[in-house]
Amino acid sequence: MKDVLLVALAILALGAAAQAQPKPAPAAAPSDPAAAVSETEELTVTAQATCLEPKPDNFSPRPKVLSTFPANGAVVRPGVLVLRITFDQPMSCKGFFTGIPKLRNPCPLEHQHWLLSFDRRTIRTTCRAEGVASYGVGVSDNPDATFLSLAGRPLEPYEFRFTTSAAPDVLTPSESLGEDPANPPPKPEFVPLELQTAHVRK
Repeated sequence: MKDVLLVALAILALGAAAQAQPKPAPAAAPSDPAAAVSETEELTVTAQATCLEPKPDNFSPRPKVLSTFPANGAVVRPGVLVLRITFDQPMSCKGFFTGIPKLRNPCPLEHQHWLLSFDRRTIRTTCRAEGVASYGVGVSDNPDATFLSLAGRPLEPYEFRFTTSAAPDVLTPSESLGEDPANPPPKPEFVPLELQTAHVRK
């Protein structure tokens, strides 16, 4: 599951980089059909749920933020940053991460590529942060960028701040995921059994 998530995040990072640079001319189709199939399969495997439009239900509770990465007030390494926000209920794809006045915005592009978890409660996006700087992220602090739940209920204004250290840059989405406490470390392929002493009679 984590491997598929890494592929999706890498695609997000490539998409963000492509928007910041002019698009090159289309490349010629590879002469090797097997190579073409392999490339297509890699680009179409994404670990994300499909977007759903909100269905208004005024009796449903408003969504709340359970946790974020970076956490509010945290100090993290600079470089590639897989920004995460987890809600207490399934969310639609309505909303936008914005900056906070007087603080840097780690996701300044006009278009954001999201990775939505299968339970639709966690949203990730690949951003970038420079070293020794203060950053802020606003969530639903703007009527035009309000996050909506699947029940069409808006999130109350929420923001979190973090700073970056002078440590070496995070270079890949995989490395950034490893910095997020919400992502458990991969299980080893072989876990030795604990040995217990026993006294038996023939």
